[in-house]
Amino acid sequence: MSLFVINRYEGENKKEEENETNQLADLLKRIEERKRQRAATSNKSILDKDVNNLEEPKKKKKKKLKTERPDDLHIEDQNVKSEKIEQVIETTKLPTKKKKKKKKDTENEHCSVTTDKNIDLEEKDKNLVEENEDKNITEKKISLQSNFIILGAKSRKKQREVKSILPDWLAHPEVISANLNSGPTLEEFESVLDSKLIEILKANGIVKFFPVQSSIIKWLHKCKMDRKSGWWPRDTCVSAPTGSGKTLAYVLPIIQELQTRLVPKIRCLIVLPVQELAAQVYKVMITYSSHTNLKVGLLSGAFPFEQEQKSIIEKTERGKYLSTVDIVIATPGRLLDHILKTPGFSLDSLRFLVIDEADRATEWLQYLPEPHSRAPILTLGNMHSSKIVPAQKLLFSATLSQDPEKLSRLGLFQPRLFTTVMFDKDIDINLDKITGDFVGRYTSPGELTELAVECPPNYKPIALYELLTRHDIIPKTLVFTNSGQTTHRLALLMQLLLSEQNVAVGELSAQLTSKQRESVLRKFANAEIRVLISSDALARGLDILDVQLVVSYDFSKHIKGYIHRAGRTGRAGKPGTAVSILTANQVGLFKQMLSGAHKIVPNIEQMELHAIAKAVNYQSRLENLMKILEKEKNESLERTKATKRRRATNVIKQNENVK
Repeated sequence: MSLFVINRYEGENKKEEENETNQLADLLKRIEERKRQRAATSNKSILDKDVNNLEEPKKKKKKKLKTERPDDLHIEDQNVKSEKIEQVIETTKLPTKKKKKKKKDTENEHCSVTTDKNIDLEEKDKNLVEENEDKNITEKKISLQSNFIILGAKSRKKQREVKSILPDWLAHPEVISANLNSGPTLEEFESVLDSKLIEILKANGIVKFFPVQSSIIKWLHKCKMDRKSGWWPRDTCVSAPTGSGKTLAYVLPIIQELQTRLVPKIRCLIVLPVQELAAQVYKVMITYSSHTNLKVGLLSGAFPFEQEQKSIIEKTERGKYLSTVDIVIATPGRLLDHILKTPGFSLDSLRFLVIDEADRATEWLQYLPEPHSRAPILTLGNMHSSKIVPAQKLLFSATLSQDPEKLSRLGLFQPRLFTTVMFDKDIDINLDKITGDFVGRYTSPGELTELAVECPPNYKPIALYELLTRHDIIPKTLVFTNSGQTTHRLALLMQLLLSEQNVAVGELSAQLTSKQRESVLRKFANAEIRVLISSDALARGLDILDVQLVVSYDFSKHIKGYIHRAGRTGRAGKPGTAVSILTANQVGLFKQMLSGAHKIVPNIEQMELHAIAKAVNYQSRLENLMKILEKEKNESLERTKATKRRRATNVIKQNENVK
């Protein structure tokens, strides 16, 4: 006799077992009722046939067998099927194999009773129908009991389409008009902007704002009022086409708010991806802050590191470091160098953090001090604290990602999105319905015409020549390649092909020094260089006036690269054309890239270039190019040898001095 009795709780299990037993009993009852109904219907139909065939005595015997046999078979089949159902429910396994075996047994029994083939076929058909119906009922029963997926069974449920669920601020943005001419006049902003800022705008030929500019200026003015009331400013994301005025949209409000500062501190940091774009924004900031005491610093690698340090930080006689600038414009690499290596470089007083071309790498954010790298959680305790107010992040891009995971790395605080929706002018579209599908999509200015041509790979330079010379006057053209080496070779070849037109061709790539790139850009802006061939260094945000034609000589495999290349023309409301030169194996990728970005795929022109190549003596030009490249290679080797000889001579002299 046991000393202890352990009572286990089995209430739920018992209930489940009782429910299963009741359900099985109901299922068997339904099957029995259906079988009786079918048997009654079958007997009735057979009796009717016997009455109609009384005049045929020879067939009565067969009919008699036919009328007698179904009842016997029905009883046998009933027993077999009830056994099958019990086995299936007990094992919850597929009943297919077992049913096949039973089916064979019943067929053998049929053969032993009669040799009439017609009777066998009719019995087989009847058995198959009953077995299929019972199988469906059993499978439904099993699926209701266990939610298991039965292999081989057809699901009658329609599969739900998986849709991405965006955060509310991404799914419901503030939609900005894409029509650049629909913006308000400067007079409407007299209560928002300083009168001197408006005077400078008019002096630079600006009489009205673009829609992006007016929306962002008003929004940041509201954020300024909220900041004065003690609220943390909300971060802002702007996705708008290239050339829509995004730079001025943040330059004016920042100057407006910081111009009353008393002590110089770094209160605004603007980060841009490339050196040329940083220099461009620096010039804009200098122009519109000229009437204030604000100081602007440029950290992009255009000047030596020590010179940049002296331009932004000053050391007092007591050994303290003071900032001499209020606004810093930097590239990511150079910014990290100063954060890690420049004594006194502090971003603790930061109020604005502008990330232009925000879809680029932002690993540098983790090096910023808290709370600017990631906004802290807002609580009642810190809501009105002036010590931990995070900088307001302003993100701008024509290809802003809508991936919540990527955007979460930016540490945004209650962000708000402003975006432009592009659509055909002739189609009436409800913006409320399509906004969610087009948030942050890749947008291009409405004044841009996009084209594409197809040609053999060895005739790509001739295709470029044809695009340049099909007009009476060669347009101001920017040509993009995928590498500095291709840029150099193509620039030399195009100079040979265009020598008779007396057109200057320039090149721009990372192989040139900063001063050389600056000189080339200045000549291109002044139209001294008519055709500029560049690697992707210029593809990001750089604003060069009056570029009429952009040619993607090398195929850009990513939609972002394509958008930024094409965006160098058709800017600020002026028309422009972007052409992609494709080879046969790139046409499919090109179409897939554009359609995947919800852009219209242009008609692709097939170019016949053999006659043009013969007319310009293309083969001879290629031979001249090879000679030039060989000469440059030899000169480079000579310079390298001369450098080594000088170093060796210096080492020998140093050793002699030591002795």
